[in-house]
Amino acid sequence: MNFFNNNKKINLVHWILGKKYNIKNDYEYKKLISDYKSRILMTYRYNFIPIGNNKLSSDIGWGCMIRSGQMILAEILLRSLLGRSWRLIKDASKKHYSIAHKDILEYFLDKPHHKCYFSIHKFSHLGLKFGKNEGDWYGPETISHVIKDLVNSNDSINMSVYVTSGSILSKKKLLKFCNKTNFKLFLLIPLRLGLNKVNPIYHKTLFKFLEMKQSVGIIGGKPRYSLYFVGYNNNDLIYLDPHNVNNSIENNKLFPTMKDLESYHSLNLKMININNIDPSLALGFCIKNSVDLEIFFENVKNIFDNYNPIFELVYEKNKFKLPSNNKNNFDNDWEIL
Repeated sequence: MNFFNNNKKINLVHWILGKKYNIKNDYEYKKLISDYKSRILMTYRYNFIPIGNNKLSSDIGWGCMIRSGQMILAEILLRSLLGRSWRLIKDASKKHYSIAHKDILEYFLDKPHHKCYFSIHKFSHLGLKFGKNEGDWYGPETISHVIKDLVNSNDSINMSVYVTSGSILSKKKLLKFCNKTNFKLFLLIPLRLGLNKVNPIYHKTLFKFLEMKQSVGIIGGKPRYSLYFVGYNNNDLIYLDPHNVNNSIENNKLFPTMKDLESYHSLNLKMININNIDPSLALGFCIKNSVDLEIFFENVKNIFDNYNPIFELVYEKNKFKLPSNNKNNFDNDWEIL
């Protein structure tokens, strides 16, 4: 492994969802790659049961933000059910893959089945509520609200989703929500951090959020080209890319086969410079309980004490609201760039 570039030593420190890797040798590098490969990848699929009146049997060209939403949701389910230390590859020398996450993968199969809770069919159907027809592209804020409605209406998932609004996070409201639901909290914070690209004053702040143990990543990318960010190195974001194309998968006795598993996990580490992404994005966090929520607040305060704040953390949100002609039109700014 080459740790030098043009005779100049590169930064060996990488972060993946709250875990630090100093890849000073092959052993540490393999640990980094094992962690990255264990994140669940959702990609374009084709040959699935047609969706809606448009009879769409593939999401190629329009479903990447839905796939990014599926990935961040799959990550928090993985964290909840198997823990952060779970790894896909149990024995690298024998290519022994774990299938402990089989039930999670089944939730996302591209079928209108009632047990496929988070299929693209379910996302597309619920998107109608937010003015999105089958085949329409979603922005980060809309997909956050679709995730919220999908999860919070599902009694089978021991989790509740809270989506902030107006770049303001109210401690009082969030604590009340956390205590009321008594479930694990999936917190989504949609933001816009610039005009045409992320303002450089916010770069380090975003990186610091990816260092938090409670982070489940960031959904964003570019207009109509969504990515799921899970870590960083230097000024590059590490991401999972939904733009690969795979065939629809059948849920039979053999599921998941080795081929199935390889389509749900990225084998090659991918990075993009933070200057090349759009400023519209959504941060995700896994909060275990009210005690963990207080820790989250303290972590946010520590970051904002040292770096530029990217949202407002208040005890109680001002009740005054600006009038809105279309409360569901979340993606206007994202789409016109």
